[in-house]
Amino acid sequence: MKTNRAFRKIVTPEALQSVSQADIPELFQAALGEGWVVDGTGAYLLELFRRRYFGARDSFTDLTAYEAAVNGRGVPDWDLTEKGAERVQVLARRAYAFAWMALFSIRQIPDHATVTAYISVSPTLADEKLYTASVTFCANHDGEPPYVDLADLEKVSNAILVLDSTECVTPIPT
Repeated sequence: MKTNRAFRKIVTPEALQSVSQADIPELFQAALGEGWVVDGTGAYLLELFRRRYFGARDSFTDLTAYEAAVNGRGVPDWDLTEKGAERVQVLARRAYAFAWMALFSIRQIPDHATVTAYISVSPTLADEKLYTASVTFCANHDGEPPYVDLADLEKVSNAILVLDSTECVTPIPT
């Protein structure tokens, strides 16, 4: 797991150490239930998100960009009443728990590629005190740059955490 300074500044280590599957929102639970598919082009996609995506595959120049478009989702937050730092912790927990379990579940695909989750947390455009979060999954494809270059992680303005499937070898607690 890698994080940038912005992430470490707003998300406490304790928030992620105690995550459980109960932190995963219903939509993300459903995505985990449907699992992963590898399409005919070699893209690794969460099946639920693939079915709900309506963009044109041929509008992307590589698999990484296509996977990011299909597998990128905002963390559900409509039920949250928390504000400020407390909201940030809840969003980070939800995103991290989902990302971990999605990356753990990729192991069901024989000879799977390494898949990376990118979790970002940032203030909304309308209100700098109100935070949102997102999770994006991309496989590592030969000859393609990563979605976010780890060498440039500190240059990313949003708080970001990067986790890959080689790290997620056991499920998180229920």
